[in-house]
Amino acid sequence: MMQTDSLKPHKNWPIVLLLLLLYIIVAMSDNFKGIFVPLFKADFGVNNTQIGYVLTACLFMYALFQYIGGILIEKFGYKNILALGFIIAMASLGVLIASNSFVMLVIGLSLLNSGIAMFNVGVNTLGPAMTVASTAVLMNMVNFSYGTGNTALQQVTGTLLKHGIRWQSFYLVMLLCCAALFIYLLLLKIPYVPQASGGSYPKSALLRNKLLYAYIAAIGFYVAAEYGIGNWFVNYMSEQFALDAERRALYMTLFFGLMTLGRLFGGYIADKLGYFRSILLYGIIASILCAGGIALGQSGLMLFAISGFFFSIIYPTLMSTIRTVFREGASYVTGLILMCGTLIAMAVNLLIGMANDRLGVYYAFYIVAVCLILSTLAVMLIRRMLAASASTPQQ
Repeated sequence: MMQTDSLKPHKNWPIVLLLLLLYIIVAMSDNFKGIFVPLFKADFGVNNTQIGYVLTACLFMYALFQYIGGILIEKFGYKNILALGFIIAMASLGVLIASNSFVMLVIGLSLLNSGIAMFNVGVNTLGPAMTVASTAVLMNMVNFSYGTGNTALQQVTGTLLKHGIRWQSFYLVMLLCCAALFIYLLLLKIPYVPQASGGSYPKSALLRNKLLYAYIAAIGFYVAAEYGIGNWFVNYMSEQFALDAERRALYMTLFFGLMTLGRLFGGYIADKLGYFRSILLYGIIASILCAGGIALGQSGLMLFAISGFFFSIIYPTLMSTIRTVFREGASYVTGLILMCGTLIAMAVNLLIGMANDRLGVYYAFYIVAVCLILSTLAVMLIRRMLAASASTPQQ
């Protein structure tokens, strides 16, 4: 199934480096899209509603291609699908750099999210398949790479934009980074073979498995909460409390900075406490801090920011358990869970947008806390179902 020398730890570091760098590329895509919204509006003469449609289209393409990527990985292997992701991403970046109309922008961003989706499903299926001392440590470190890249890019991008650098230049840099990493991938040997979902465990059986839907709920509502913070926290602070840009940036940076810090050590904590026990502990604390921070109003903003630390390990640690729970068809299941989870996040973010107009930003922001609570309840259900199953080991 895999070559013997792949079991030696020192053979894994080039693949680990690839995963870390891939998530920095993912951070670039996510970071640029949000920062450039005012510039897109100015350059192409579009309004917030049109931008909202673009962001929704991007999320939809992201969801769809995570599912497609999971299927293709089973058929063609990790390396080929990651290479396909690079080809799509580089083509889309070429379109973005040359964009002279809103239609070209929409096509470029949609294609870019399709390629980035291939990276995401590749990382989340290849990482847990590797022979490492701790899958939780590896996946938390990969997500730490994303957080570090995201934080650094926010500062660097903002500074360069103030100095008159055009948004197309950032996509050119991203294209060069993709090209360099694509060459690295082509030279890299990836001996791991994805699990297939055929044989004794066909896809029809997977779709009847209640655990699949519990995972979709756990991942989907967590991603919805994190996306909700990324998309609406600044708006919440601005409209509800009229905070200036500097103070808004402080709380936003604190939240995501503490999340990044938590992922640096979170994998070791998960190993000590057990994967599901640590996810539940962090999820319960994060839910309390999140809901309490909103209830306290402006004085609770620091409490809400601190909750970022407890958001940290939930997603990467939960993703690392999929391969052990779904012993066959892990790549397909991962892609399906990621697709459905992203669709849930997309629907929830549209709901928050509508609630902002109808209920006000304060009550609308409670949706974030509700999503986190629902995610934690779904993890409790997963743990209970695994404990009741004699054939499926619980971590």
